[in-house]
Amino acid sequence: MKNMFKVSLFALLLLVLGACNLDDENTGGSDSSSDEIKIGIILAETGPASTLGEAQVNTVKLLQKEIDERGEIGGKKVKLVKHDYETDDTKAVIAMDKLISDGAVAVIGATQSGASMAILPKALEQKVPLFTLAPISTGGEYIYGMAHTPEVIAMPIIEYLEENGIQKVGWINASDGFGVTGLPAFETLAKDKGIEVVAHEEFDASATDMTIQLSKIKTKNPEAVIVWSRTPAAGVVARNFQSLGFDIPMIQSTAAANKGFIEQVKGNSKNIHVLGSKMNVVEQLPDSEMKTQLSHFKESYTTMFEGKEPDLFAAHVYDGVQLVLQAIEEGHYSREEIQTYLQSDMGDFLGATGTFNFKNDQMTPDYDGITIMAIEEGDWKYISNGTE
Repeated sequence: MKNMFKVSLFALLLLVLGACNLDDENTGGSDSSSDEIKIGIILAETGPASTLGEAQVNTVKLLQKEIDERGEIGGKKVKLVKHDYETDDTKAVIAMDKLISDGAVAVIGATQSGASMAILPKALEQKVPLFTLAPISTGGEYIYGMAHTPEVIAMPIIEYLEENGIQKVGWINASDGFGVTGLPAFETLAKDKGIEVVAHEEFDASATDMTIQLSKIKTKNPEAVIVWSRTPAAGVVARNFQSLGFDIPMIQSTAAANKGFIEQVKGNSKNIHVLGSKMNVVEQLPDSEMKTQLSHFKESYTTMFEGKEPDLFAAHVYDGVQLVLQAIEEGHYSREEIQTYLQSDMGDFLGATGTFNFKNDQMTPDYDGITIMAIEEGDWKYISNGTE
């Protein structure tokens, strides 16, 4: 009797250990057996980059609400698991490790380019589809870019310069990871159009005055000034530009397309232009499928967060989550199934950021979702859509 008890106990231990091993395997990627599907989100909810991350965090809340109202998909509950990396790349990596161990089928993040690059090797190593939210310098089989590449961002700027007969520009950028990406992409396109960069200056992203750099640019008599920096530095450049009495257009990159920038320049926004999402000026757009989609997103957002509007950074999160949801709705519940679907069956996808075509390029949407905007009476004014 005693021996039989030992045998039964040993068998029970084997079953328990076997179950533990199966759970570990499921956490590593065979996630379709769970009744809950987790989509990881890594955002700068706090810290210096929270000016960009705020709308992204709100978008996660909005999407989770819509997901809950929609109900289960194929008998499975979808949960968005958000981590705040506090504008710290190391904490972004820690968050990525946590999401991978918790069995997230895909990850959307991070708010900044540096943090996105920091978590990218983890995605490749563990074969987790990663939807980056900021421009990055390299990719890989499991990496999908929700943000426009510098080359794509430069296209509507080139078109604006051509339309206005501008051939000489001054260029000023932050010396950080994002700031240095713009000029090489712009110069390649500008050369073919006969547009010349007659002056180039850089500044530290934490600087509070760029008067010296702009004064040097002014001596070269450019016909426009292009700025490649995030807020708040982008706003500082704009204010210094006005103080120096420039009477030419300034064009800011998509990184300035947020309400924080408008607040910085609301006292004097003459000649200030920003490349941003068509969602910012959706009411001013002609009717189209994109306008309908952008209107739905904007109306849902402003209803939930009274007095606030989504921006291009919010659109990046929105598109990343919608892409994963579409794969799940088609019956793909694991990392590998989602990856195979994106690579083989997704094709064209009209997002809030623009049109994606993963068969041709998985690192950027097209520039049909962005446009040159002016600032009038404290709000965005549509002046060009880039593609029309």
